[in-house]
Amino acid sequence: MKYASFAASILAAAVLTACNDGPAENAGEDIDDAIEETTGEDSDTFEEAGEDIDDAADNDPQR
Repeated sequence: MKYASFAASILAAAVLTACNDGPAENAGEDIDDAIEETTGEDSDTFEEAGEDIDDAADNDPQR
């Protein structure tokens, strides 16, 4: 039973971490996944760009 609690805790942490992604980061991740499926190259270029966009939006004082 204690292994089930541990697994549930890990799963909950993973789900909460995934909730912190912004919309641009999620879009970038989707683009990277599509490129990887098409070309076989593993790249996080668009996801990283999306993170930068989300960070800039979070730091926008007018928002």
